[in-house]
Amino acid sequence: MMLQVRGRYARLLATGLLGLVGYGGAACATGTPLAAPAVYPAGTWQGKGTAVVRVLDRLDAHVEVVSVPVGGEAIHYKNLDILARRCLQRPPTRAPDAAAWLEIQDTHPGGATFKGWMLAAEPGIGVLESSVYDVRMVKCAGDDMEPFLPALPKPLPPPPLPEAAPVDDGTGKAQGVQIQPAHQPVSPGLVAPPVAPHPASPNNANPFQPDNDGAY
Repeated sequence: MMLQVRGRYARLLATGLLGLVGYGGAACATGTPLAAPAVYPAGTWQGKGTAVVRVLDRLDAHVEVVSVPVGGEAIHYKNLDILARRCLQRPPTRAPDAAAWLEIQDTHPGGATFKGWMLAAEPGIGVLESSVYDVRMVKCAGDDMEPFLPALPKPLPPPPLPEAAPVDDGTGKAQGVQIQPAHQPVSPGLVAPPVAPHPASPNNANPFQPDNDGAY
């Protein structure tokens, strides 16, 4: 029985210590402004040396992933000639995407051709309109080449947090604010004469009409 009680108190003590540590860490994190992480601009791309495309043969439903060197000779796959001029990919701090400038020729009589950009994230933009093959951009691979990623901008620290406003502690006096007395204290033995209340004039009163005591 004593061991169970001691174990219960030990768990309660450990829970309290963890709570205090978490509260202190939260307070430090709240009072210390952190700089935003460095992010590349939206229009930044990195050049790569290989364009990776996926080729679907509609006749036998076979799918093949083909790597095409950028700036090299055309790759021959079945009746397709695929030539890659450029391959660009987004930097790691942006949403993943890849784009390649491809020139594709279907060597069948009257076969389709394609020349333009294919995007991995938007396969519906660049499409090879062929009744036999379906070619889509997958990714960029290989060594880095032009254009190269610029240096990441150095994040600036945020301005210091504003000072907290005075908090009312329930006594009607805000902490940190000194309230001056409304009237000066009267010396002992002296009695201040009472001040007769002045009747308030109506909103539509004539400012040039004298009051009841004859004063304007």
